[in-house]
Amino acid sequence: MGQQPQAKAPQPTIDDVILDMRLSSKRFAREANRCDKEKDALMVKAKQALQKNNEEGAKLFLTSAMNKQKESENLMRMSHKMDHLQGIIKSTANQTQIMNSLNKITPMLTQQVNQMPLDDVYKNMNQFEAAMDEITVQSKVMDGMMNKNVDAGQDIALDQMMGQLKQEIHNQVSNDLNVNPQVAFNQLSQPQQQQQQQAMNNQYK
Repeated sequence: MGQQPQAKAPQPTIDDVILDMRLSSKRFAREANRCDKEKDALMVKAKQALQKNNEEGAKLFLTSAMNKQKESENLMRMSHKMDHLQGIIKSTANQTQIMNSLNKITPMLTQQVNQMPLDDVYKNMNQFEAAMDEITVQSKVMDGMMNKNVDAGQDIALDQMMGQLKQEIHNQVSNDLNVNPQVAFNQLSQPQQQQQQQAMNNQYK
């Protein structure tokens, strides 16, 4: 017996494509939120490291936090692109339906076009295309400038984040001194007492 031909998988419809893109957009948005949470956790670790005078460790945590922030921004950008693309696909499908409807009234449209001055039609279309080309060029220039500025400003942003953490720690220490000076005094004198006790122990050895 001959082998029966396998049935072909059904081609996805426009609605299926739009649904998949909508789900992908939501998935990218969830991943972006996860990166934001990881960035916040890294910021906390950087602050803790700075409180322990581990500035190098704090810088590493801040660098990781900035990478998570970039990842989150890229994921959100992809989410927005998916939303934009599904809008374009849906709009294209609607235009196709419109064109099918227009085909039914082609004789009437042809008669109307023949009555329009061709010079005005070409002039308006050329103006429209020139405006669209100008918008596209400006958009590409802006994208290039923004990407360049992001890399150039990374070191500045890192220094600003480090300075902000130092200021928060300074304010926290100041608040502790104002609330309970005796506790702060005990905390400051405790290392000195430990050194004196260690010296006495060394003398009796």
